[in-house]
Amino acid sequence: MTLPAISLDLDSFPVAVAEIALLLLGATVAGWFLAKVIIKKRIDNLQELLEEKKYELAQLRTLTDTTVDYPIATNASKTVYPTISPDHAPDDLKVIEGIGPKIEEILNKAGIHTYEQLMETPVLRTAGYLKKAGPRYQLQDPSSWPEQAALAKQQKWEELERLKLKLNSGRE
Repeated sequence: MTLPAISLDLDSFPVAVAEIALLLLGATVAGWFLAKVIIKKRIDNLQELLEEKKYELAQLRTLTDTTVDYPIATNASKTVYPTISPDHAPDDLKVIEGIGPKIEEILNKAGIHTYEQLMETPVLRTAGYLKKAGPRYQLQDPSSWPEQAALAKQQKWEELERLKLKLNSGRE
């Protein structure tokens, strides 16, 4: 079996390339046009569906137009801090050794605004607040804070200063 001889005519080569280029250009334009028509149709369908869903939502809202007096969320994953301050002006917790402005803010968010509240809060709970606030605040040792808060509540400032001298960043 012999293969037929392929003859390559160099004069018709540029014409063939031009024909192929025109065919590719035509296919590209046709593909672009078809894609545009298909996408337009999909967009129209989605807009129609969106309008239907908006109408359904409006109907459901009119059916359930009752107000709810109880919380809807039953399993909140974020801690909600009380915004109500104590009955009187909050105490300056920064006089306690180891409590600075940021830790005072953390304690305030936890509902501790006075020396009495700090005194009554268990040390483990206070340490838990610090742990939740991040590793930077876990360095503080709140074990002496209730004692310091008791002295501050009783306005025994000299005794408090002596105790603070014995402490180094909240640690005895």
